[in-house]
Amino acid sequence: MYELSTITEICNDYLTEKRERRKPDTVYGYESSINRHVLPRWGALRVSEITRKDVQAWVDELTPLRGPSGAEKAYKCLRQIIRWAIDEGLEAIDPTRRIEITQKPQEPLNTLTQRRLKKLIRGFVGHLFEPTLILQSALGLRPSENYYLSWESIDWRTGAVEIKGALLQIPGLVYESTTKTRKSTRTLYLPQWAIDRLHTIWVERGRPKGRIIGNAKPMRVAWAIKLHAIKNRLPWVGMRNLRHTWATLAIKAGAAIEHVAEMMGHSNIQTCYRYYMEITAATKRRVQRRLARLVLGKSCDDMYKGIIPPQPAPQPARELPMAA
Repeated sequence: MYELSTITEICNDYLTEKRERRKPDTVYGYESSINRHVLPRWGALRVSEITRKDVQAWVDELTPLRGPSGAEKAYKCLRQIIRWAIDEGLEAIDPTRRIEITQKPQEPLNTLTQRRLKKLIRGFVGHLFEPTLILQSALGLRPSENYYLSWESIDWRTGAVEIKGALLQIPGLVYESTTKTRKSTRTLYLPQWAIDRLHTIWVERGRPKGRIIGNAKPMRVAWAIKLHAIKNRLPWVGMRNLRHTWATLAIKAGAAIEHVAEMMGHSNIQTCYRYYMEITAATKRRVQRRLARLVLGKSCDDMYKGIIPPQPAPQPARELPMAA
């Protein structure tokens, strides 16, 4: 089966199956990379006509054009198509084995300081989507989880917020979905300032029911929030990076990274370590001082006592007389 089929023909069957089993946004991501990179290069070929060297050369060509991430995504799409065909009965050597991918550089997180976050929140008083911004800043949600929330999700007595789904948008489609992982279905608790402000907004708007963003589409909500921040010269990093801001500030405030990972709905604590476990310069100096006291001594004289003569303390530089 598929011995005489081209990559395009195999891909059609592959995507048909994925549309039945995967979320629309996931399939949309596959199709985008496949149509832009995979089919133009490999669509007319059979698997038996593709060699590992050809695939490696293609990945190497894509990397400077689309970056390591874009090249890796295209390569993985080709690999999935070919391996799916092999699983379906195609007898062929997999030409996508042992391909070397350029390591992706870890980009620094774009987050706000506590002062800039406070300025942003205060700058949205009275805005239509102020509740969405408050929830994003106070809970560190995935944007899709935030857009899904209804007023009924909030317990005004305890501040508990039930995270049970996601609202996603791709071109031509807005749809509800389950949360990203099993651990993403969770209960979070709002800080008191957020409970009080959200309750005030809810009462002022006539105690509405239903989705907090109303009938607005996710992309419109994100754009309206960004536009207001830019027009009013407020600090802005994007809805996704407000989630990163929450995690960064939570760890800075002393929260255990295990608790932060649980609250963010990560299925693996390593995600938190990779993105948020960046200790400060002050912490690094403190560690070195403690180690020095324990093992080496506080100063150079302590370390080399009896071996090197004590060194005089450095003298401050003399100021040169000014020219007349």
